[in-house]
Parts: sequence; structure tokens; C-alpha cells
Amino acid sequence: MKMMLEEIEGEQARFIPDEGSPIHVAKDFLPQNYRIGEIYEVTIEGERVLDIVPLKEETQKRLAKMKQKRVELLKKNENH
Repeated sequence: MKMMLEEIEGEQARFIPDEGSPIHVAKDFLPQNYRIGEIYEVTIEGERVLDIVPLKEETQKRLAKMKQKRVELLKKNENH
């Protein structure tokens, strides 16, 4: 399941899935060089997190999409 790493609180990391409720994972389970705001493929079986893999390309695509939306909103506001 694709999820964004939203924040670290103490020893817990909070992931936000595209759909559904946030998931908390022990910070120690994160891959090295993790980054807040990055998209990860989180493999879950039952209540256990089995794997967390960074999706660099997905992260870049989503950032580009958000940047484009921002540009369009700014253009729209200039015209009013």
C-alpha cells in the first residue's frame, strides 16, 4: 500500500495511506535515509508491517503534480 511518511513523534513514525486511517510504525523499522513527505510502499500482513520501501519516482511525480496545481492556482488568482 502506498503511504506518505507524515511525521516522527518520539519513537513512532506516522504514515498516511492514500485511503484509510494513519498507521503508526516503530521508528527503528524505517529504512535508512528516510524522509518526511516521501512516499513508501508499506507491506502489511494482518497487524504486522513486513516491509517499507521508498518510492522515489512516485514521490517526485506527486511533488511535480502539487507544484503544477500551485502554479495554476496562482495564475487563477492573478486574473481576479
